[in-house]
Amino acid sequence: MSFDYNNIKTWIVSSQTRLFSDSMPTQDLTQLSTLQNEPISFCVGYRALYTIDATERIPDLPISISAFCDGVEVSAYKIGFVPFSATECEDGAGQHGLCPDILEERINAPEIVAGDEHLPFFEVGQKNLLNVSCCQTGGVWFTLNKNRKMLEAGNYTVTVRVTSLTTNAVLCEHSLTLHVIGSALPAFGLIYTNWFHYDCLSDLYNLPLYSDAYYEMLEKQIRNAVENGMTTLLVPAFTPALDTPIGMKRKNVQLVDVERTKNTYRFDFSRLERFIRMADRCGIRVFEHCHLFSQWGALSAINVYGIENGLEKQLFSWDDPADGEAYSSFLQAYLPAYLQFAKQMGIENRLMFHISDEPKDFQAPAYARAWNIVKELLSDYVVGDALSDYTLYETGLVQTPVVSTQFADDFLGKCDHFMLYYTGGRTNTTLSNRILSSAPQKTRVLGVQLYKYNAKGFLHWGYNYYYGRMCHGVFDPARDPLGYRNMPAVSYLVYPTLNGGVSPSIREIQMRDAVNDYSALKLLESKIGRDATLKLCDAFFGE
Repeated sequence: MSFDYNNIKTWIVSSQTRLFSDSMPTQDLTQLSTLQNEPISFCVGYRALYTIDATERIPDLPISISAFCDGVEVSAYKIGFVPFSATECEDGAGQHGLCPDILEERINAPEIVAGDEHLPFFEVGQKNLLNVSCCQTGGVWFTLNKNRKMLEAGNYTVTVRVTSLTTNAVLCEHSLTLHVIGSALPAFGLIYTNWFHYDCLSDLYNLPLYSDAYYEMLEKQIRNAVENGMTTLLVPAFTPALDTPIGMKRKNVQLVDVERTKNTYRFDFSRLERFIRMADRCGIRVFEHCHLFSQWGALSAINVYGIENGLEKQLFSWDDPADGEAYSSFLQAYLPAYLQFAKQMGIENRLMFHISDEPKDFQAPAYARAWNIVKELLSDYVVGDALSDYTLYETGLVQTPVVSTQFADDFLGKCDHFMLYYTGGRTNTTLSNRILSSAPQKTRVLGVQLYKYNAKGFLHWGYNYYYGRMCHGVFDPARDPLGYRNMPAVSYLVYPTLNGGVSPSIREIQMRDAVNDYSALKLLESKIGRDATLKLCDAFFGE
């Protein structure tokens, strides 16, 4: 069949607009505004508007879409879809079908060369190709100034060019204005952490823990996290006591070598040093030590492995009470050694610690006993745990409460140094969230919430958790976003790639924009005051 290329439609939308497979052309977005060192994104949708009958072959319509802006770096990604199904949905995500979420890196403005009769023209070196269809809308994501260079204030013209790879003709061009405001995002001390799961990465990528290949993969993950706003990294000095059935074990990821003798302990931080240097090189600012006691109440020791009498063995486990003499003595020996190591590394002022994850009010006595074991040693450091009950903070047990967004109002005005968190498990509510069934706006509004509550940071439990329940079974997030407890994409922000790399999600970019919004509001506060800034937030965003 002959095809009129005028039937290919492309259009520009905000990064807050999802391009679903059934999205249809809308009026172009024409202007963006940003601060001088702030990344900003937009999307280009494409679709063929024609119909064919069942006897016709669907035409192959390869295209190239690039964006150009003098003086501004442009990064390009193909928007990939994941299969989607959820029992509770909101904001137009649909209950079943395909959801746009994976950002697959493209070369922006590649060289286009002539091929042959089977492939008339092609983009040199391009991996994630674009093909127009009458059955499904596709999309390209562009980010301007991804590396946060300091741009000159003023207006810039962004040109989007769509080229046919059948004829090499320019099918159309779009233009939008980028307005760069004459102020820069300030450096801020926000603690933003998404927990890494080092055993899961080893299993998913099929790489031996802490091998050179493993570190190469891990560095890509950490660099991507830092590029997208993360400041803080969970440090696996020992195997994190998270999502482990009582009495069971996760794969041992411990980096500190321990030797127990009759009267003392010896610690070797050589392997941990490599990890810290790599994370520091990637831009991590805060090193978050894994929890010192078991999850959900601090009743037990964590799993610790080492050498005793020349033999490798498990030194501590669920069987050892948290406040037992043996484990208390271990911590009294370990923590001073770790703090001395941190001082030698020059990171002693960049540390964070945890006691036990998500303690409940009825577990306060056990939590108190655990805290008392280490309180003197850690009194000068940030020590925080996820909780929901204000009484745990009121009694003085939790130094830096990490509060569920659902209960943030209970702490407002009563504590001036709390952080926020959510697990993402709740859907179809008025709370912010970042699962697939939440609209992008509900992810990005977190920045405004962090500012309103004057929170010192945000914590989430899953950056790259691809296990099922309680660390059993590995799933491919691109194939099965519901691999963890039927909550779509609740446990991860990134997708693994075939070459051992990582692809960000749209949701990760929304989280980046959220922490940038927090920083922008802090900048505004420095100019007009906090009360006036809050009034503006209430006027624009309400409650």
